[in-house]
Amino acid sequence: MTTGTRLAGLLLLTSSLTFPGVLHAQAVPVETDPPAQDVLDDQTDSDDEYEQPDISVPGGGIIVTGRRGRNPERSSTQVLNVLSEADIARTGAGDIAGALGRVSGLSVVGDGRVFVRGLGDRYSLALLNGLPLPSPEPLSRVVPLDIFPTDVISSSLVQKTYSANFPGEFGGGVINLTTKAIPSENFLDISIGASGDTETTFENGLTYFGSRLDTFGFDNGNRDIPSNLQAFFNSGLRVGDLSRDESGAIAGQLFPLNLVTLQKNNHLPANFSANLTGGLSFELGGDTYLGVIATAGISNKWRNRSVLSEVGNADLTQIFETSNTFITDNNILVNALLGFGLDIGEHTIRWTNLYIRDTLKTARLGTRTNVNLGDSGFDFQRQQTAWFERQLIDTQLVAELDFGKLDVDLRGGYARSEREAPFNAEFEYVRTNNPGDPFG
Repeated sequence: MTTGTRLAGLLLLTSSLTFPGVLHAQAVPVETDPPAQDVLDDQTDSDDEYEQPDISVPGGGIIVTGRRGRNPERSSTQVLNVLSEADIARTGAGDIAGALGRVSGLSVVGDGRVFVRGLGDRYSLALLNGLPLPSPEPLSRVVPLDIFPTDVISSSLVQKTYSANFPGEFGGGVINLTTKAIPSENFLDISIGASGDTETTFENGLTYFGSRLDTFGFDNGNRDIPSNLQAFFNSGLRVGDLSRDESGAIAGQLFPLNLVTLQKNNHLPANFSANLTGGLSFELGGDTYLGVIATAGISNKWRNRSVLSEVGNADLTQIFETSNTFITDNNILVNALLGFGLDIGEHTIRWTNLYIRDTLKTARLGTRTNVNLGDSGFDFQRQQTAWFERQLIDTQLVAELDFGKLDVDLRGGYARSEREAPFNAEFEYVRTNNPGDPFG
């Protein structure tokens, strides 16, 4: 058999095996695509299931046009992230700072401060219901957001680009928190926490008595201006006009022992915090609902620090002065929020009141040696007791009125921030190390 005959037979065999496969494939029914209208209906149904989060910002919220793009993050022309009430609940965080820490581009720095895109607080802006939220600290623009429990927040919007409805005073981003107007159900939450660290908790530390209310961040009047000194201020007299007895009476009240005496605490307590949050809703009839939300919290933290500093010449080849300072800080944060919401049909009215009090009680003891003084150098010992109060009171009223084709957005607020340092005392003791010096 020639080679050509063999190839012809092989081609006939493969053809006979291919035809049944083709016929079998033609026998399988061909699946057709569903009608385009059915697909559109399915997408419309899924879009109808999306619930627009409650966002209270100037301008009446984020406007979304069309039926298939009502997700604010996809429809808005700005770069933003929106956490709805369900999204916040899924994070499992107890405060809004912890929930925002899971958003891309946001970072939570110490004490609950949230930075946008890694920039400092000077580039961020915090809003509550669309109104500026000032900070109780004079050198910080960002309020600690860990004071807001997730139970009282309806949504959180983080916008990283400018839009006309927000103040243009942020370079990193703006964070807008919207409080709940009407709680979906009545609730009451109580949380208690404790923490510590190996350098402070149950270790040695410095403190001073102060007053019996120092634990709660308030002073009972011990740090007020002494009565004799206040009487001198009111009299309008000069220091030279005072008699020796009057001067002695004033001097005797300047440094009370409970405010200037450093004490060693062998076992500093652990940090503790407590928070109480509740909400109620009432049906007033006629499609009218009244809601009340409230939260109150306190935290008390201790921190030990040891600071070493040295002073030398320009090339640091010789050290002139060495100092070592031991510091114990006691930070007390008290906060409270009370909000009322009224829904009348499509109209929503919010009245929110916020109170923050941040107190720092510090005690310091330091030693330093200056080798350039005297024959063998002078030794110094310095002690300091201090008390700093920072307080914020903020009240705001927001009315979002919907009259169909006409929307009216009314917002007003009053905020007052105060800082006081009522009694700071510092003493320095010097030892000359000179045997001939009667004072040492």
